[in-house]
Amino acid sequence: MRSGGCVDFDQVTGLRDHPAWVLLRAANAALVLSFCGTVFVDENARGVPETVLESRLDDRLYLLNEREPGSFSQSATAYLAEWTKNGWLRKYYPAGEDEAHFDATAALEKAVAWVRDLPARSFIGTESRLNTIVALLRQMAFGAETDPQTRIDELRRERDAIDAQISRLLAGEVEVLSPLALLDRYQQVESTAVELLRDFREVEANLRDLEVRLRRQVATAEGGKGEQLAAFLLDRDEIAQSDQGQSFQAFFDYLLSPRRQEELRKLLQQVNQLPQLDGRANQSLLKVPFAWLEAAENTQDTVRQLTEQLRRFLADRSRAEDRRVLALVRSVQRHVTALEGRADLPGMELDVPQTDLMLPMERRLYMPVERIELDTAAVEESADAEVDVSELFAGVHVDAEVLTGHVLDAVAASPSGQANLTAIVDDHPLALGLAELLTYFQVEHPDLDMIVDPDCADLLVYPRVHAPGHTQARVPHVTFVLNEGGTAAGKAEQE
Repeated sequence: MRSGGCVDFDQVTGLRDHPAWVLLRAANAALVLSFCGTVFVDENARGVPETVLESRLDDRLYLLNEREPGSFSQSATAYLAEWTKNGWLRKYYPAGEDEAHFDATAALEKAVAWVRDLPARSFIGTESRLNTIVALLRQMAFGAETDPQTRIDELRRERDAIDAQISRLLAGEVEVLSPLALLDRYQQVESTAVELLRDFREVEANLRDLEVRLRRQVATAEGGKGEQLAAFLLDRDEIAQSDQGQSFQAFFDYLLSPRRQEELRKLLQQVNQLPQLDGRANQSLLKVPFAWLEAAENTQDTVRQLTEQLRRFLADRSRAEDRRVLALVRSVQRHVTALEGRADLPGMELDVPQTDLMLPMERRLYMPVERIELDTAAVEESADAEVDVSELFAGVHVDAEVLTGHVLDAVAASPSGQANLTAIVDDHPLALGLAELLTYFQVEHPDLDMIVDPDCADLLVYPRVHAPGHTQARVPHVTFVLNEGGTAAGKAEQE
């Protein structure tokens, strides 16, 4: 079919093999359209388990055979297998499940919609559709207008119309739609909602067809990954830019807004309760937002499966290429091994100049310390041999008891019962340097208390150990005090 509604003879002839056309010409078309239309279109069921669908079909066949014995002799399983083979149902296994599931195809849904539009309708609304056409044309003309003044004039016209409506409402003039106008618009809403669901199913079918083509390309591909990837992305972009693809993307963006979803549900509830509809409201229309959301989620699942198939395809092709390269390398190695030792091989020798290069990143950032292995074997020496053990006593050792005695002597000799560290060091110069000075800060005795004044510092000068010269050390002012229970006898105890 070409755009504009023209019918081409050759295209119509080719469509005779379309699953929807084959269904309309089938002997059991009434059974397929009535049963599948109820389950998959009216109830909007998607992914029905095989056991559930067989049970419902068994019940339907039983009722029909009761009315006309022998009219349907096959089993429910046989009918489902035939319908799947003809392309009216899709049988698949969801991820993580062992039971098969069934879903309607786009061809089945188109056939059901065409058959349901055949009977004459008691009421055919035209006003709402005309208003919709005019509104869409006005939006197109306004959206394509590039002259700012023309747009301003149009907006002012709309503003004046709104101001006039407000004035009439303030004057008490309330215009309401007639029951026929409400019914006309309600039928249009209902048909548009069903058409959107059908569009989603067709988008999902197109994506599954793309996945089937991709699988065939993977199975028969001889070229590189780049060619296959380019073809896949081209096909997917074609689906995304199609009418169904753009409709799906726009509607899915709408579903992502909780505020718009809530507004849509409230409007449907308000409209379904209008008394002007006179019981013609379809309560199943209230479930349409949830059906849209489920249809969009199924389509997104198909897209995710297609992306996962692409990922596996690239990974499989990479592994296949790696195995191919490895096989070629091993083949070359076998040929080289077979030719070793032969003197009749053609060839020549070239003196190629070579320069040793050292890149900055090749330099080692850390040189580990060389480990020294200790020889733990016993050394046998004679009894008369002299061994130099002076190195064992070369370390610095400070006797804390001697320093405590210096402190007790100074405290006992002082009339005030206290002595500072500077006076003690003057009387007993530091022979072992800093180690001896730090030991004074660790002096502990039950008769002594050490008072440290951090705000006052003393400068001590002492000779260096094993080196000429002197060293200066600035330390806090330290005072050793004889406590209340202490006596000079503590010095004797220390000795």
